[in-house]
Amino acid sequence: MDPVWLNFISFLAVYSLAIVSPGPNFILVVNTTLAGSRKRGLYTALGVATGSGLFGFAGLLGLLVIVNALPHFSMLIRLLGGGYLIWLGLKMVRNSFRKGGVVAEGTPAIVSEAPYRSWQTGLLTNLTNPKAWAFYLALFTVVITPGFNLLHKALLNLSMFLISFSWYALVVGMISSHRFGPLLQKGQRGIELVLGVLLLALGGRMFLSI
Repeated sequence: MDPVWLNFISFLAVYSLAIVSPGPNFILVVNTTLAGSRKRGLYTALGVATGSGLFGFAGLLGLLVIVNALPHFSMLIRLLGGGYLIWLGLKMVRNSFRKGGVVAEGTPAIVSEAPYRSWQTGLLTNLTNPKAWAFYLALFTVVITPGFNLLHKALLNLSMFLISFSWYALVVGMISSHRFGPLLQKGQRGIELVLGVLLLALGGRMFLSI
């Protein structure tokens, strides 16, 4: 097999394993779907996938290497990422203590009614994750070879977006399904509290690693 395509397939295999691993993105998609709706969950998934696409675009252009070489960039990302996760976690915890886990008129506190807000939250959660920056930088350093042309780059970037969105859309579909949805809704407040605490812990861990 052509070494370029071998690198291509290997990259997507490692990338897929990383995508399905639970983390801030997964927590956010689960909570948004439970506290909001299937539609908001899908928009959040789209935001996360957009972030993956942007990482891919930057990595393929070599921008990740340039940006990561900037002084104190890693510390800045950890500060922003940690602060953002703590903010989201606090909103989840606060929301879990409200009646029914949602605010008046059925609007979840973590996202606004506008689908754009759900998309934006998913995008920012992905882009402010320092582990994502390190992961993509390491992966693109290996995959980009002299034979990697524009077609390979375009296909790889599209594949990253589709894999990310497909996985989180699947998560949204399972959570909002008739089989699992009613069961999860019964424990929504407890689930939201646990997810909020997890985000607080992840955010705090980022601050401690600075």
